[in-house]
Order: sequence, then C-alpha cells, then structure tokens
Amino acid sequence: MNVTISGTEKLSATLRRVASALHGSGRMELHQAMGAEVQYLTEDYLRAIAAERHKTADSLGASPSNHLAQAAEKVAQPGALTADADAATLTINHPGMVRAFRDVTIRPINAKALCIPINAIAYNRRPAQLWDQLKLFIPKGTRFIAMKTADGKSFVALYVMVRSVTQSQDRSLLPSNDQFGEAAARGARRFIGAALQKGGNL
Repeated sequence: MNVTISGTEKLSATLRRVASALHGSGRMELHQAMGAEVQYLTEDYLRAIAAERHKTADSLGASPSNHLAQAAEKVAQPGALTADADAATLTINHPGMVRAFRDVTIRPINAKALCIPINAIAYNRRPAQLWDQLKLFIPKGTRFIAMKTADGKSFVALYVMVRSVTQSQDRSLLPSNDQFGEAAARGARRFIGAALQKGGNL
C-alpha cells in the first residue's frame, strides 16, 4: 500500500509560491523532505498504537502478534520512501494496513477455508504448525479444528473454519489525512527554510 505526498495546501501563500517555482532536482528534494516527515510520523504512530492494540490476543489470553510494530519497522526502512519531481511515495508493505482506507475481504488461497484461531494455543500459529504436535483433527459434523482433552473423551476447539472474513475499514490504523498533511508541510517548511538560509539557488 502506498501513501503519496505532493500537496502544499497547508503551507503559507508565500511558501507555496516558492515551492511552485522549484523544478527538477529541487522539486525532488522538496518531496523527499516532505516524505521524510510523513515517514517519521507514520513510524511513530504505528509504534504508539502497537503498544496499546492487543484486542484479539487479550480476548484469547494470548501473547500479542506485534504485527503493528512489524509494520512500523518496515515503514522505517530507507527503501520505503521514494521521491521524484512529481511526488514522494511511502510504501507500507505490511498485510492489513490497507484497512485504513477500505474494508478488506480475506479468502483462502490454495485451501478450502480460512482457519480462525479461537484459542490462545492457536493464536498467531497456523494449523500445520501444531497438527502433528497436538494431534489435531476435525471433529465430525463441525467446522472446528481441535485437539483432544487429556482424558480423550472430548475436544478443545482451536480454530473455526470459514470461507471468508471481511474486516471493516479502520482509519485509525494510520495517521489522519490532516496529520499526513501537517507532516508534509513541516518537511516543506524545513527544506525551504534551510535552502533560504544557505542562500541556495531555489
């Protein structure tokens, strides 16, 4: 998923005129500076919510998967940000982050069903990782993947099998559009200010 940074709407009229006068490498450097601020903002934002959002893990009594912290690490990589004379682009290459902008429907690939963990033992693990170790099986007439209880007389469901799952849009997974805009404008102001102080040729 990509976030494109190019607008200067949040700059003052004077700085907008300066920005619009930039061409070639100057324009690219402006976008690089704007994108860098958006990158810093996004990384910090993801790390902050990663420390708070463990709803699924908490409901199962499981350890968090840390997927938001992993997303933050990917955003922080130098290669995540590119820039040219038209715009800067921040690539957020992590599953599920597109939910910030739309609903996401997940369907099985090379399988008949998705396996949704419903027990702490199964959280953040695929059935194949536990199948032999726990002697998992599918109880007849159910849509569960389970393991037998210690006495062998019953079972404990670890996963429920479904054909698809739709996750609703959650805009709070990423900074708001206003926050993105403010970060981009901050980068532009710093770039233009530094260039003017140096007496650079804008």
